[in-house]
Amino acid sequence: MRVPLAIVLSIVCGYLLLPTGTSLDLPMLPAFDKHSIPALTALGLALIFAKTQTGIRSLDGLWPGSWWVRIMIVGMALGILATVFDNPTGLRYGTRYLQGMSLYDGMSQILSLAIVLVPLVLARKFLAHPDAQRTLLWVLCIAAFGYSFLTLFEARMSPQLNSWVYGFFPHSWRQHYRGGDWRPIVFLSHGLLLGLFLAMATLAAAGLSRAITQQRVKYLVLAGWLFMTLIISNNLGAFLITIIILPVALLFGARTQLLFAVIIASIFLSYPLLRGAGLIPVDRVSSMVARIDPVRAESLNVRLRNEDLLLEKASRKPVFGWGLWGRSRVFDERGRDLVLADGYWVITIGVSGWVGYLLEVGLLTVPIFLLFIHKNRYKISIETSICALLLIANLIDLIPNSGMTPLTWLLAGALWGRLELGAKGAAELTPNKAHANHQGRSNDRFGQEEVDTGTQPKPVYTRQRKRIERKKNTAG
Repeated sequence: MRVPLAIVLSIVCGYLLLPTGTSLDLPMLPAFDKHSIPALTALGLALIFAKTQTGIRSLDGLWPGSWWVRIMIVGMALGILATVFDNPTGLRYGTRYLQGMSLYDGMSQILSLAIVLVPLVLARKFLAHPDAQRTLLWVLCIAAFGYSFLTLFEARMSPQLNSWVYGFFPHSWRQHYRGGDWRPIVFLSHGLLLGLFLAMATLAAAGLSRAITQQRVKYLVLAGWLFMTLIISNNLGAFLITIIILPVALLFGARTQLLFAVIIASIFLSYPLLRGAGLIPVDRVSSMVARIDPVRAESLNVRLRNEDLLLEKASRKPVFGWGLWGRSRVFDERGRDLVLADGYWVITIGVSGWVGYLLEVGLLTVPIFLLFIHKNRYKISIETSICALLLIANLIDLIPNSGMTPLTWLLAGALWGRLELGAKGAAELTPNKAHANHQGRSNDRFGQEEVDTGTQPKPVYTRQRKRIERKKNTAG
């Protein structure tokens, strides 16, 4: 397979099929699980086969060329060390003792960060071109179509597949029975993640119906099938996210889609500040949800109460956070844990502080802002704007949930890569070029751009051209 397709398939299929909650935990190294193993495998094999397919050194352009990315990655690593130095002492709550942070913990966190960002680095190099991004969208659609049959099976028969295949159920059984219906989980860690994946695949199918006009009906039917599966999966949050974004994906062009993504990204960035200041109408939102489903309204109220407790604890160490070992959680005088942490944003602020939160969220949102600023100069196509919408769907879900997955970083990396491809990539993009198939194959020099977008082909200058022609004449 072409390297872009192989990378996407490795990461997506590993995420969907490998067992959750199972890891190989070696001394002094981060745990290797269903998120890290496919990413590291894809990285190692891409370094081997990219050179075979293109003749270019595979390491060329692997380190991000954008100073934005470099500053934020280095800043996240330094922020981890600052959190360690700011939390050297242990904490005691009744009979519970939480150890202090050590330099060993900091180095382990930095290694974990490096592994987490592997999908971003790979996507920035290999999925920057619109054709490669189309491959990404296509793989998400096909994978979700196959997953939909497993989803429908569990919606009828209860979530049993993980127990049958791997011998255990990865989460609370009570959380996967809602309103008299089952919430499927298949091989993911929670049914909410399944709903988010189906929502993103529905948007991807809608985007492909715009990008590949010759097959619009096929992709619209696929989008309808995935949307129906999403409804049956019993995920209200993912359903509402799809309802909000799907009309934008179907009816508007790349410019409007990027503008919509910028608005949602701005809300996501400012949400913790507004939430902490009490400017979010949480009571009104809870009342609206109660009219739809009282059970989910009660679940939402529990989340909101927990967020208030966690935000109050985080306000005591707002810059670099409390660090690991549960130090950011809330305990009573007997050492009992009083909170359930759900929202990714409040977890990140508690552990890493505002510095860690802003740098991590910046890696996800800054490319959306920059793409909108340069939308005309770079001639951003519908494939890129749809990737931005998929990333925005994931960011919305990170407000009530903690669904940060390798797919999130894969989409962010594809957007960063498109920025680095810039105007040169836009000039080489021919709008009327037929997409022969969706597996990333190409018969012209477009294929190299799919494989190695981080390194542009060197132009042949006039002096070099004359020297080449002189050699040809001498040989003749």
